[in-house]
Amino acid sequence: MARATHIYGNVTEVYNINMKVHFEGKPFENSDIYMHYLPLYGGVVSCGLFGISDDFVEDHLSLDQKFIKNKEASFFVKADGDSMSPYIISGDILIVDRSLNLFHGAVATFFYNNQAICKQYIKAEGKVILRSFNKKHKDIMITEEDQLELFGIVVGLARNFY
Repeated sequence: MARATHIYGNVTEVYNINMKVHFEGKPFENSDIYMHYLPLYGGVVSCGLFGISDDFVEDHLSLDQKFIKNKEASFFVKADGDSMSPYIISGDILIVDRSLNLFHGAVATFFYNNQAICKQYIKAEGKVILRSFNKKHKDIMITEEDQLELFGIVVGLARNFY
């Protein structure tokens, strides 16, 4: 059965995407059945005036394949707050992969002193810093007294413009 875990702080509502898919009350064992492939148009899109036709279809792309490399270790979280704006805004759905190793500059979700947060990981001169993109929020310098656990690396996001 699908579960959602609610976490308070800058990251809320953890969704497990490795759940059994149900259709008409019966479970599907193969969740790939719901992978959707959409046309991937060739080239890049200018933000000016342009015309797109079926002649430009280059391939078909599944967002599952693009963002989810390890289904067993991937999940969604809903961002809350303004500390990561303008790149991550409240309401964005973050795609998080627990199987990836933490690296300098990565945007990741952490449990910091028992609070779920999303920050950029900075390692400089032997120090660990959790940084917000919004300059109104101060850096968090990790000390030996702090508890810090990596929850996962943010590999993408989904945002509804409307």
